[in-house]
Amino acid sequence: MNAMTNKLTAATVLALCLSAIPAGAIPINITMIGSTPAVAAPASQLPNFGDSSVFSWLKADVAAFNAASGASYPVPTANLNGSPLLKVETASGPSSIMLALPSNDYAFLHWGGKNGGWEQAYFNPGPAVNYTFSAPPGGHPKVGGLSFYSTYGSASGGGHSVPEGGVTIGLLGMAVGGLVLLRKP
Repeated sequence: MNAMTNKLTAATVLALCLSAIPAGAIPINITMIGSTPAVAAPASQLPNFGDSSVFSWLKADVAAFNAASGASYPVPTANLNGSPLLKVETASGPSSIMLALPSNDYAFLHWGGKNGGWEQAYFNPGPAVNYTFSAPPGGHPKVGGLSFYSTYGSASGGGHSVPEGGVTIGLLGMAVGGLVLLRKP
């Protein structure tokens, strides 16, 4: 191959790599048990599953996640009466569910029966996404199926997408590597 073909090949590979990385396209599990990140938290973390209890837990969870990770995710918001923006109870208790999660919104998922189970909190820092949430490790039926989920907004609203630190470093490394390949004769 000649030098021009090498440059075009390197540029094509670089463009394909960069387009394959979905900056912020996956909601981030922000579930905490105290000050420790967790895949899921036991139901005992909440006094009950009423809207105000869930919303209070979510706000405390976001604050704990921000403190532990150095992130600055926005404060969750709810409807004026304190209820979630959306709440859906699932009759069949599926082991996974696909949800449309808008940019900068939070999802709260409760797995297991009404008197127990596990909960998870997620934040979507990127553009709106359809994402499949699955029961935490242990899976269905041990963990239990999805009892309900609710979504909340954020104080920052929507619209911005900032890649996570690791993605940013990866993008920078690929860009520098691509420039080096393009400069070689």
